[in-house]
Amino acid sequence: MEKQHYGDNLRIAKYLASQNIGSRREIEKFIQQKRIKVNGTTINSPITFVSDQDNIQFDNRLVEHQDKITILKFHKPIKYITSHKRQNNKPIIFDIIDSKYRNYKTAGRLDYFSEGLLILSSDGEVSRNLELPKNKFKRVYEVTISGLLNEKNLANISKGGIIQNQKYKPFSYQIIYEQKKTTKLKLTLEEGKNREIRNIMSYLKLNISKLKRIEYGPFKLNSLKSKALEVANEKEIEQYYSHIKK
Repeated sequence: MEKQHYGDNLRIAKYLASQNIGSRREIEKFIQQKRIKVNGTTINSPITFVSDQDNIQFDNRLVEHQDKITILKFHKPIKYITSHKRQNNKPIIFDIIDSKYRNYKTAGRLDYFSEGLLILSSDGEVSRNLELPKNKFKRVYEVTISGLLNEKNLANISKGGIIQNQKYKPFSYQIIYEQKKTTKLKLTLEEGKNREIRNIMSYLKLNISKLKRIEYGPFKLNSLKSKALEVANEKEIEQYYSHIKK
């Protein structure tokens, strides 16, 4: 594949992902569809390098360079899908998020019946870095379960194991309280496989009545109210960048 140079900074897909045009895969499709121009020329190769000095157009509209990356924290309520696209007529989180953030990328999906911390960013690389297993960003959840908890079984599966042909890494847990047939746990995971906690609790024959993420890497939900959105604080952002540089 021929390499095209229009600058010397970033590949076109990575640059446009940082400008919130789409994911890298989406941008590669846009290139195949001949929807991207650099300095007036339609490009046909994803191996194209650009800088913020280049004139880049997507669907004949100028992509205005954004230096500042915005990272937001959102408290997702239950019964909303973490998606930009509607599925089975169910409400999506972007129905209740200010329209100016509609193109922001999310990190760490929460399922329909889960709530808590979601990270949104103007830069697709932030979401990618948070989700990459090699970066080992911890996810912390509060889990309320009904049924009799056998702590020995929980301790065994917390060492890692295979459930329904899916391998899960070790996780840590803390029992916050036990009341009759209700138990509240704090679980800390290093990966966020689809429905991981629900599959683990199902394996232990426990029903989840509430599943809430309270931390994702350096980002914390704290007292952010349901459906509320706020900019991540400087300390959280600094810790995020320090972590990915390790």
